[in-house]
Amino acid sequence: MLNIFALSYSIGDKLALNIEQLTINQGESYLVVGDNASGKSILVQILTGCIKDYQGEMQLTDSHTSLSFELEAQTLEYDRLHDDSEYLDGGVDWGRNAEQVICQDLSKQNISKASYQAEFNHIVTLLDIQNLVEKPFKILSTGETRKVLMARALMRSPQLLILDEPYAGLDIASQTHLTAVLNKLILAGMTIILFDFYHNGLPSEIDNLLYLKEGEIKLSGKRREIVNSAQWQALTEIHYNLPHHLPDCMNYAHIDTSLPLVSLDNVSVRFMDNLVFSDLNWQFIQAQHWQIIGPNGCGKSTLLAMISGDSSKAYGQQITLFGRKRGTGESIWEIKRHYGLVSAQLHRDYRASASLLQTVLSGFFDSIGLYDRPLKSQFSIAREWLILLGLQDKESCPFSELSYGEQRLALIARAVVKLPLILILDEPCQGLDNTNRAKVLALIDYIATHSHTHILFVSHDPRDELQCLTNQLEFVKQEQGYNTVVRKV
Repeated sequence: MLNIFALSYSIGDKLALNIEQLTINQGESYLVVGDNASGKSILVQILTGCIKDYQGEMQLTDSHTSLSFELEAQTLEYDRLHDDSEYLDGGVDWGRNAEQVICQDLSKQNISKASYQAEFNHIVTLLDIQNLVEKPFKILSTGETRKVLMARALMRSPQLLILDEPYAGLDIASQTHLTAVLNKLILAGMTIILFDFYHNGLPSEIDNLLYLKEGEIKLSGKRREIVNSAQWQALTEIHYNLPHHLPDCMNYAHIDTSLPLVSLDNVSVRFMDNLVFSDLNWQFIQAQHWQIIGPNGCGKSTLLAMISGDSSKAYGQQITLFGRKRGTGESIWEIKRHYGLVSAQLHRDYRASASLLQTVLSGFFDSIGLYDRPLKSQFSIAREWLILLGLQDKESCPFSELSYGEQRLALIARAVVKLPLILILDEPCQGLDNTNRAKVLALIDYIATHSHTHILFVSHDPRDELQCLTNQLEFVKQEQGYNTVVRKV
């Protein structure tokens, strides 16, 4: 399946990955785990062909497919490049639907239509995505996107399946379902290499484990033996520090504290003919911190985009932000200056040529990339956040060359750098190792307690617990679309 000999890869003058030998035979499945910047993302990109200029030798079976963040970005980019909305009467090009993405290029293979359809139906049923196949790929939630790309991988009938954080963005029920599917595939003879951060929900049928640290294999062997060893406990122990103060730099004196920060009155959303949610009535007032929960596709990210100025679905709706009705002459920048944002969509869209420090500084200006001249005080504040998140030694490194987890930490720093009035956190810990996850969650609680920032939090991961939350907005499935239930926490 896979043979590696003297494989190395450098970023600049730093050796980022160095594997002397690794062999994975047919029928052997592996968990590859490690902290952010451990080399996991680089190894995935080498295995999937995204990185080709490595040193050493790699032999990989031709019968392999993958699921990765890079594949997700490439698939969405295809629809962006082929968007003909400006030439269509309706003004919207919805792009390919999920079925077209799943079956892309399969028509070139020598397979009968009946066999092709039978396999497609089997995989759609296996992954329980019957409700997604006709939907435009570009409107799917993060979790739904991962499910469709998983189906795309399986439609190629691989002997080896390479999975990079396949649970990212999945709701809890979908995570449980995916684990059952992966266990079933392994028992049926498929070889799986799963890259992730170690947690108890990973497939039990994967009994081999590799632990990467600083680009090298530190532990390798049977999973049960490794996770019960003293060396594993020492390597995975969690340590972090919280700040002694927060550099509060924004002035929100113009906000009338007697009015809700956000108010929605009978708001509904549709995509094409599909009702997402209806009759949403919600008020977000001062001193509250909200958690928004619900299954994949219920409209959580759409709601957040509507109130932060990133969705056209807000037009014509009864939405009031900071005491002013949406659409009464305010600019998009007047809205955005009150927010800090972390989301999978922002992570995908942040493709500007910028260093780590410039990325964090761009949070002061709500821009993707840095086009304004920051003040000396803003440089000082940005560097304080880099120190707090353990990234101070990489401030000059291009954002694009950071690991996925380091990029997510950079975007978190970008979101909090101005201590916004509302901090929107849509799956903020996606891509973070266990230590950085614990650090970020503790930091969010600290910010909520020691600043004027209000929290809007979305996460499907049961490990993501915040103490500061005061209220919860839950999306509940109805016969058509979703309704919402509001409760105190």
